[in-house]
Amino acid sequence: MGSPVSISGFNGIDFGQLLNAVMTQESAPLTRLQNQQSDQKGQNQILAGLVGRLGKVHDAADSLAAADSLQILKASSSADAAVSATAGDGTATGTYDVVVTQLARAQVTSSNTTVAATDTVVASGGSLTLTKTGGDPVVISLSEDTTLEGLADQINAAEDSPVRAAIVRSAPNAYRLVLTAIDTGLSNGFTVTNGLTGGAGLGFTDTDNDGVSGDDAADSAVTAADALFTVNNIAVTSDSNVVEEAIPGVSLTLHKLDPDATIRVEVTRDTTAAKAKVQDFVDAYNGVLSFFDDQRTADAAGKNNVSHDPLVRGLRDALRSALFDSYGTGTMTSLAQLGIAASSSGKLTLDSKVFDTAINAEPGAAQTLFAGTGDGGAFGAFTTLMEDYTQSGGLVSSARDRMTERASALSRQIDNLSTRLEQRRLSLQREYTEADLAMTRLKNQQAQLSSVASSF
Repeated sequence: MGSPVSISGFNGIDFGQLLNAVMTQESAPLTRLQNQQSDQKGQNQILAGLVGRLGKVHDAADSLAAADSLQILKASSSADAAVSATAGDGTATGTYDVVVTQLARAQVTSSNTTVAATDTVVASGGSLTLTKTGGDPVVISLSEDTTLEGLADQINAAEDSPVRAAIVRSAPNAYRLVLTAIDTGLSNGFTVTNGLTGGAGLGFTDTDNDGVSGDDAADSAVTAADALFTVNNIAVTSDSNVVEEAIPGVSLTLHKLDPDATIRVEVTRDTTAAKAKVQDFVDAYNGVLSFFDDQRTADAAGKNNVSHDPLVRGLRDALRSALFDSYGTGTMTSLAQLGIAASSSGKLTLDSKVFDTAINAEPGAAQTLFAGTGDGGAFGAFTTLMEDYTQSGGLVSSARDRMTERASALSRQIDNLSTRLEQRRLSLQREYTEADLAMTRLKNQQAQLSSVASSF
């Protein structure tokens, strides 16, 4: 390649421009290496973005590959203020009549004596024994002056205490210790054995005078009770007002007792929630297809891309194969039967009507198509495929590692070549400096000769 520098006589030489021109020409291999390194780093980042999109496909497919992914129920109550219902995972749809005759209650037992202030010393020794129904006694032992507030704190700090202690101001200058069971129900009731000594004293009601408080209904402000209700005329007892197993897959919360009111709870299959799961998958899948489109567009524009990378081509084919494959031998073997199909643009679509019809007509067959019978079904296949690409040591990770290694190798070549070019620049600078000095000397000699010639 010719030099762009024009030389016309000794005075027309710009050595700086000449040096830059030579170095620009000799740096062409370095520029090519730097561009290659930039491409490798850019493609590595592009694949990092692909991993994120594949991760969304994996998560959506994994949710659908669960054995109960389509067993989503919806529960409604005719009177939420009395009985509310929340559906979870289950298969039992139907209508249930609920009648509540008693709510679960937590026992509340208070001291029958009061003190003038919370910092009044109520005991200086002895013990207070709290025993949960059917449980081991918890002993609160005192060895020093203890105020009402201090006693409440010790009860609340005691390990396995069946109660929570609070101080209630029942009248001016009148404070009581109130003990409330931690949980509702008869099995969570408790008794109090008062062995405290000294101080102002603290008493609890003992109706039957057996030395134990809380073992008689009259001893407590609120007695422990189980919830009593019927579901379709079947009697149910619960120690909590939140009942999980009376209706399969449904949690009932009892808010109000009314033996004369029948609350109707309807449990239906929630195709809306199931469709939302499938739509998440469709959107994630289309996100990967958009990635492919972006790479083709970048390739056509001459920009950095991974459109021709074998890994990307293989992924495109694998996704298409997983989408159109047949699964199992049941009445539903393809995703298209559930309205999941490719449009004319290649993107996935979900036909809501086809999906609803198929789910309601054959929920078991649809579930088998989605999750299989031990083989993961259609979405198990997608989950496995995504893991092959995205997990540590997977296909994308390995490709990125290779790109990182190539970029590092190019970096070493760039450093070596840069060192050689810098040495070349210094060598040329010395040569041009010497040439400039030589020309300066010749110019001076020419001037002297011209002066001598003119004198003759």
